[in-house]
Amino acid sequence: MDKLVGNLMRAALMECCSPQLVERIVAHSMFEEARRWCEEDLQAFASKDPAAQGRTSDIAFGYSSFKAVLHYRLSHMLCLRSTSEGDPERALEATALLVSSRGKLLSGAEIHPRCKIGSRFILDHGHGTVIGETAVIGDDCYILGGVVLGATGISANPAGKRHPTIGSRVQIGAFTRVLGDIAIGDDVFVGPHCVIKDDIPVGSVVTLRSELQVIRGPHIVQQLQPAATQTQIQPMEAS
Repeated sequence: MDKLVGNLMRAALMECCSPQLVERIVAHSMFEEARRWCEEDLQAFASKDPAAQGRTSDIAFGYSSFKAVLHYRLSHMLCLRSTSEGDPERALEATALLVSSRGKLLSGAEIHPRCKIGSRFILDHGHGTVIGETAVIGDDCYILGGVVLGATGISANPAGKRHPTIGSRVQIGAFTRVLGDIAIGDDVFVGPHCVIKDDIPVGSVVTLRSELQVIRGPHIVQQLQPAATQTQIQPMEAS
């Protein structure tokens, strides 16, 4: 698997960099570290997504959401090199942004190269997902499509920490918005379409009560009682 992931990473760089720069990047020890992170991401995806049926090659070649994660690992590695080695012309950082943009083009997901994501990260059906610059994500997290880890403001946001910190083993459902410099604890489950602007305790379950749902058919017309739309937070039951 290490050869498979390494070749995919090299191919991703070849789409954005000159052959000479690709060889310089691949020869650096940070490339091998990024490859190991990507390999763990791929193995985790194969083990947790039933649709993949354990086939890592299907995910590696056919899942655009994995391409987003692979391009993030590469671009983040380039940002780290730019910081650690000094990059007066900002060439490495510019390359990181180019690689990141290529990942967005291929997947529809935007992961800022300077955000921090832990091991065994899974982005499933990731189109429309946005992860901001100062977001931090722990280990073994699983995020679906359309999720935004963003800031609370729009224009002229402060330059400091403005995106959420997500704990380890957190699952976030589709189209959820987690906004601002808040903390989501470990082992939290967040259902789809939630909007979160406050800290969430460890082990919580967050779900949304919909305002109105109507079921229509040839023999039934059922309208559920309207209720105020709200995010519900409750402790996770012990298994």
